[in-house]
Amino acid sequence: MSAGTPSEKKGRTEKGFWRGFDGLVDVLAALAGVILVFITAAVCYTIGMRFLFTKTTIWIIPFTEYALLWIVFLATAWLLREGGHITTDVVYTHLNERTRHVLDGLMFVIGGLTCAAMVLLGVLHLCDCLAGGVTDVRAVTVPKSAVFIIIPVGSLLLSLQFFRMAWSRLTEGRAGK
Repeated sequence: MSAGTPSEKKGRTEKGFWRGFDGLVDVLAALAGVILVFITAAVCYTIGMRFLFTKTTIWIIPFTEYALLWIVFLATAWLLREGGHITTDVVYTHLNERTRHVLDGLMFVIGGLTCAAMVLLGVLHLCDCLAGGVTDVRAVTVPKSAVFIIIPVGSLLLSLQFFRMAWSRLTEGRAGK
């Protein structure tokens, strides 16, 4: 029994990669949801403590700010994959199917390139923070690298998702689907 042609093996490898990628994106989106629940509970707790006992928890506000950044970059690739992003269709509805696929593909390429630039800029900023030992000194001192590491990671995932969608749209448009 044959293991398949090289192109069949490549197809299985690609499908395996995207299956793993989708699993990672799902896990990160779920983590973003858990973080959102945590910060909601933490803010409610600190409001209750301030109201009932005139005491507050000083670390909640800065950690909530950091968490909001992390939520965005953890969940955006999932949101894009699921089609939860904003679209404007004033002109779009008047285009034929093939033109829509090409336009979608071009927009996804532009989005992917933009996110790739964010990866590069995020890595450069992260390296600066690490080299300089930069910290955020407020109620709690936190290394800025721990806060900002999510930017290049999340942007990389988003860039891959944009390019995946661009490839899909452009090949569908070429095939006339």
